[in-house]
Amino acid sequence: MGLAACRSALSLGALFLLCACVTVPEFQSLRRDVDQLKKGKGSAPAADAWGGKPGAGGNRLAEQGAEIEALQAEVAQLRGEIETLRQQIERGRPAASPGETPGTGGEVAAVTPSTTGGEATSPGEGSAPAEEIRDYEDAFRRYRAADYAGAIDRFQVFLQTHPSSEYADNALFWMGESYFKLNDYEQAAVAFDKVVKRFPNGNKVPDALYRQGVSLLEIGNRTKQQKTYTPAACQIFQRIADEYPNSERVPEARRQLEKCPS
Repeated sequence: MGLAACRSALSLGALFLLCACVTVPEFQSLRRDVDQLKKGKGSAPAADAWGGKPGAGGNRLAEQGAEIEALQAEVAQLRGEIETLRQQIERGRPAASPGETPGTGGEVAAVTPSTTGGEATSPGEGSAPAEEIRDYEDAFRRYRAADYAGAIDRFQVFLQTHPSSEYADNALFWMGESYFKLNDYEQAAVAFDKVVKRFPNGNKVPDALYRQGVSLLEIGNRTKQQKTYTPAACQIFQRIADEYPNSERVPEARRQLEKCPS
């Protein structure tokens, strides 16, 4: 499937979800389609698409890389909107209209409240104060705009201001993703580790574990200490497969395990 077709499918899927009250099976089916599109987007174009002209392959590859980056951003945004909608479906609330956050009138935010009964307490009817939501949206909006340094700053402020927020695990996770985007894999690994330890029952744990494992691999590659970091990463990937067999991260974790030394 071409990149343009991927974008069309993603946009139509988002519009369908945001404009209709979908069933859980329908939602899950679309989520799988989105993940499949994401996994397939990186396939290289056929050689004859470059026309065999000298230097054309390199130019086309660069263009393809830019298109993939744009598609990755679109997928991240869509997955955030799907997370919000999934939470609404699970709570039995109607879907929001396009561009509307229920109860705030603002932009749809990629917020998935933690399910833990610990530090991330859940407000009475699952709705956070308006100020808290605005602060989270502001931080996440910076992440979507690729302002990763700004996102880190705003997520840190959010966690200091709203330490018991139902969105605290999300804030920590996206802060880790921001560090990862800046190639600060040490700080990324620390942030992902905090997600796992502070919110062990939260829905971000499998994702955080996987990204922590990848961060460790990157650290090992950069420091030439693969013998130290690769086994630690492999243990994390194995943990995902063992403890979270129903997670969407399991196939990716198993692919990483295939590369692990025996």
